[in-house]
Amino acid sequence: MNPATRETMDKDREHELWFTRKDGVVRGPHPSGLISRFLLLGRLTLDDEISPDRENWQPVREYPRLIPEELQQRDTAEARERLLQARLREDERLRERRGNGPVPPEVQDLRVGERRQPEPEALIRHRRQRAEWLARPRKSLDAAMRGPIPWVGAGAAVLLAVILLVWSMDGVEPGTLPECHLPAAPEVNWSYCRMVSLDLRGVDLSRANLRNTDFLETRLDGARLRGADLSYADLRRTRLDDADLRGAVLTGATLQGAVLARADLVDADLSYVNVIGADLTEARLDGAILDRAIWTDGRICETGSVGTCD
Repeated sequence: MNPATRETMDKDREHELWFTRKDGVVRGPHPSGLISRFLLLGRLTLDDEISPDRENWQPVREYPRLIPEELQQRDTAEARERLLQARLREDERLRERRGNGPVPPEVQDLRVGERRQPEPEALIRHRRQRAEWLARPRKSLDAAMRGPIPWVGAGAAVLLAVILLVWSMDGVEPGTLPECHLPAAPEVNWSYCRMVSLDLRGVDLSRANLRNTDFLETRLDGARLRGADLSYADLRRTRLDDADLRGAVLTGATLQGAVLARADLVDADLSYVNVIGADLTEARLDGAILDRAIWTDGRICETGSVGTCD
């Protein structure tokens, strides 16, 4: 299959619609991306049935392309940590959607007679800790951030990062909310915006706020992203070859299958990034922080790794 044909097929899959059948109740249709989110959050299981036409039903497991990678790889502690991080991220995205404007129909469907599968204790604990943090006065929060961190155990650092990210979003001042309608420009605030499959080659996004932005399969080759905040951004299969990412923050970003050939990542923060399958040919990584990054070959970089994945 030639690349052009494969790309066309991938685009078609983005527009697929599916009906779900759970406990005899049919709902939908839902886009493929939402089916994957429901799986990640436990609202659907691999044994629940889906259909494109409400006539031919198959278990979700029969459609591997709909199953998030985090659900397919759960054999190691690192893989389970990635799964928890992905669940936290998707849970917060859906909560953001519910809290702003009308409730989307696909979410309304889930509120009537359909509940999630039992959630992981860590996810429940995350919500409880987030509520406690938001209830404190600002000075108490500042003092807590300077003091010792009481959480220990696997995944604590990821949980803390997500809590601080969400807290910082809740505390924004008027006028600093995401402005997804604005064109690309230095310091633009595109946090949480959906910028999928766009042609942004050569744009200047220096020091832009791109936290949790969805850049799936977007063209950013040659873009200027110096000092930009790309924490937890979705950069899967994104073109970033020859991009200037010097000093950028990519903590927790997903870069699976991305092209970063000849990209300038000097002094960038790549902590907890996932670059499995990414092309880093001739990329400059001098001074780049790689703490616990998931490297191109699946290795987990040691804490303290700088410039190379140790």
